[in-house]
Amino acid sequence: MGNSSLYPKEVTLTNCDKEPIHILGKLQSCGYLLAVDAESHDIKYCSENIRELIGKGCKDVLGENLSVFFDAETVKVCIALEDEEKAIPQKVVFNARNFLLIAHKHAGNIVVELEALQTEENPYKHQIYLSTIVSELNAAESEQEMCNLTASLIKEYYDYDRVMVYRFDENWDGIVVSEEKESEMESWLGLRYPASDIPQQARKLFLKQGVRIIADVKSKPVAIQALSGNEQENPIDLTHSEYRASSPIHIEYLENMGVGASLTAAIISKGNLWGLIACHHNTPKFISYYKRQSCKYLTQVLSSRIILSSANKALLKVNESAVLRNKLLEKISKDWDVLNGLVTGDYTMLQVTDAHGAAVLLDGQLRTTGQTPEEEEIKSLIQTLSQAELEDNFYYSNALGKDFQEFETLKTKASGVFCIFLSSARKDALLWFKAEKLETVNWAGNPEKPVTLEDNMRLSPRKSFDKWSVLQNGQAEPWADYEIAAGKALKQDISEIILEKYEEVKALNRKLQSAYEDLETFSYSVAHDLRAPLRGIDGFAQIIKDDYSELMDEFGRSSVDTIIESADRMNHLIDDILEFSRVTQATLSRTHFSLKALTEELVRFLNVSRDFPNTKIVISDALPVVNGDPKMITQVMQNLLTNALKYSAAAEKPLIKIGVESINGKIFYFVKDNGIGFDAERHRTRIFKLFSRLVGKEYAGSGVGLTIVKRIIKKHNGKLKVRSTPGNGSAFLFTLD
Repeated sequence: MGNSSLYPKEVTLTNCDKEPIHILGKLQSCGYLLAVDAESHDIKYCSENIRELIGKGCKDVLGENLSVFFDAETVKVCIALEDEEKAIPQKVVFNARNFLLIAHKHAGNIVVELEALQTEENPYKHQIYLSTIVSELNAAESEQEMCNLTASLIKEYYDYDRVMVYRFDENWDGIVVSEEKESEMESWLGLRYPASDIPQQARKLFLKQGVRIIADVKSKPVAIQALSGNEQENPIDLTHSEYRASSPIHIEYLENMGVGASLTAAIISKGNLWGLIACHHNTPKFISYYKRQSCKYLTQVLSSRIILSSANKALLKVNESAVLRNKLLEKISKDWDVLNGLVTGDYTMLQVTDAHGAAVLLDGQLRTTGQTPEEEEIKSLIQTLSQAELEDNFYYSNALGKDFQEFETLKTKASGVFCIFLSSARKDALLWFKAEKLETVNWAGNPEKPVTLEDNMRLSPRKSFDKWSVLQNGQAEPWADYEIAAGKALKQDISEIILEKYEEVKALNRKLQSAYEDLETFSYSVAHDLRAPLRGIDGFAQIIKDDYSELMDEFGRSSVDTIIESADRMNHLIDDILEFSRVTQATLSRTHFSLKALTEELVRFLNVSRDFPNTKIVISDALPVVNGDPKMITQVMQNLLTNALKYSAAAEKPLIKIGVESINGKIFYFVKDNGIGFDAERHRTRIFKLFSRLVGKEYAGSGVGLTIVKRIIKKHNGKLKVRSTPGNGSAFLFTLD
């Protein structure tokens, strides 16, 4: 028989963040558990309360086959499970009592759990409830409104005494952002809880399990016994268990809060734990499996709405930033004064983020805008950051003084700092500053005293959760993802376009001797110089069209339209030349990434469903994790995909397949379409030449896209193939070595 002493030893408050709560070896008394070997189907573990269910104790159950206690159909459902799969719940009967059987497969075991079915659930009631959730949450406009509505719906449907929506910050401290409670209870809305209250291993389990109940905080957990031998030394992994017992420390914590039962559901955003829905009841309370799944569904709807709201907000900011960056670049390109162009006039680099001040250091000269530290303080900060270990040559923090104590004195104007170096030499930099945000933070109890020392010198979770107000200083508003992305984009604009031209002007004689030795570099420079006269041609042609069209005959008007159209085509051609030159000169930066995920994101980015509603795109699940430059491979997939979309659009049922195949033992990734195709045998070489096109003006393009694809694949030491026949579509295949 199993020996509970072989399960993990009791942990203390000093090491509870390392407590293996998924292998505590105990079950809540509201459930029953049997676990069988996934191969033999013999029972390896069982909960000590199993006698209540089947009339036999653990000694008589362990080692028996699952088929001894369940009918063939139920056993078939259990043993057919794949790894990490959960079965559809089954209704079973023991001693004239109905039970719900919930099975899942994990870590080599098929775990069978059962709960008593008190009454038959009404599916129609669940359907109405879920429909209400979706419609009401979809109608909510703000994130706060969504959270408030969720708390209200759960309180109404599940009737817990208190329902809270609890959000994590960047330090894993949590704040109650929404609350519904009984009128006589004290409000916890706005209170913060330190990260130690929900340690990291508990957060990981919430990500995997989604929803969890503690039916009776005061009930004694049931031990899980194991078959002799290896099972005793390796207690069962209950990561996905419905009724896994809680850590004694967590139970004591809940008792100190006066909680009799709880339900907790994970709010997940982009794979990360955004927060929790925490339900508390003053007395024991059991929620059936189906109701728990309804709560999980509600939380998933909330998560989706939060992601969408956040994405829409970020997209708006990204679009605003892109418009501003274009205006900055246009302003700078007039006289190539990068320093003043970034910090003077109606549009400055400060507006690229939500910062309070900004600075640029270039060739030893510093310019600032907005609220910033003194010039010498900024240069000292840049010098320190230039010598620090930074990833990708940039640094950001909303608490500079914590990272570099010597700069704590800058907190009033620079608690938040975002610095991007323009090159690996780290001499030139862009900086943004956020001022200190002084605010009073209300904690649930003293966050500096998470434990209580009792009379017997034992450490206990704190007993007081009274509001504890702390003045928070030395911190600014955190940098949002869209701010980081906007800063990086501006750096790229400057370093790859403006600064190259800026350096060319400073060292013209040296460039005249070497720059034109490479035809692609020459094309890049010419493309830049064509911008100004092209704008002039287009601008004056537009003036003629707008102001003098009535004075011209049909031929004159047609000629002006031809000039404008040609200028537009020339502008696109310049863009393609610049892109080709950038690819040629760019340094390869390899990393491992999912080609499938990259392709799916690209399809969403290109708005294929909107612009090509009749086209079906099939992305193979076999697309693997590859090693390459993600930015460059994105460009490869975008060029191949846009070509496929363009040339298959006229097909009766446009179809594009993206997948992987083996050719002579070599893995090739492909993009196939059922479009117009071409004679591959005749044009196999020509199709990849610069400006080479096999179609007329009815299809837009410059003939640069496939040349870029070939150049990127060559940089990866890969191979590029094409298969096509007229009228039967095309397939482009490539490898990444």
